Amino acid sequence: MTSDPDIPRCLVVAVEPARDGTGEIVVRPWLNTVPGRWDPQPGEPATTTLDELGTAVQGALRQGARLWSAPLDPDTSGRSQPPPYIEFILPYDLLNHDVAGLTFRIGDGQPLPLSLKYGVHLRSLERMRTDDALVRDQWRERWRTLREHGVLVHGWREPDGVRLGAWQAGLAGEPRHTAVVLDAPTDVLALEALKAAIAEGIGLAIWDRRGVFREERREVVTALFAAAPTPARIPVAVHLLRRNAESEGRGPGELLGRHIGFFWDDPTRPVDFQPTDPGDLASEEAPA
Repeated sequence: MTSDPDIPRCLVVAVEPARDGTGEIVVRPWLNTVPGRWDPQPGEPATTTLDELGTAVQGALRQGARLWSAPLDPDTSGRSQPPPYIEFILPYDLLNHDVAGLTFRIGDGQPLPLSLKYGVHLRSLERMRTDDALVRDQWRERWRTLREHGVLVHGWREPDGVRLGAWQAGLAGEPRHTAVVLDAPTDVLALEALKAAIAEGIGLAIWDRRGVFREERREVVTALFAAAPTPARIPVAVHLLRRNAESEGRGPGELLGRHIGFFWDDPTRPVDFQPTDPGDLASEEAPA
């Protein structure tokens, strides 16, 4: 298998609410331990609560620390390897949850946010689990366009909510669009826009988790896209933005770094859900 320098060590965490009234979630981890090759191995699923998600992630990270290979040396271009990634596969209603702000502790030090040391990304649970060939084809094609031609944003703002159908039609009719920038998907209309973008194959989306994405903050995202030499380096740029936000800076970039929602859903990096898994609480049916 050809090595791909853009594939890092990675922890993938799928989170699925039990939706049985208990408030519990099922957490399924996978570890990709060797940089340059995508071969994630499943860990043990756990049932917990959303409030305890950070504890479950920390346990998986400790397993990763034992298994991850040493980072590779810089490649021939002098480019350093990306940080380890933590990718959260989340259902629509959890995509605005602050998983980048979940904390972990090393030794007896103070708890730190995950985003300080790891590249934290969001992915779509519904799309990862779908068996709809059209959805998957559009996902792969839009991603190929992103890698070959770069970022072209299909922007969404609050007034677009009154013409959501036209907004999606515009995205569907323009295959060169490879990213969306929108308001936080806690608002019903913004969430519908994100669902529409996912349905149309979009794998790159950014929003301000606080709500309306103000223009001066959108300009930070525009600069971030422009600064990344290739689309594959966008996750590194977002990681640096978040890391710098932990300093004392108070500019638009630093503030956005604490609140950015970063959706980076790569169809070439799937994980294998087993729909008949007896631990899959979300698909269990009550006995007749």
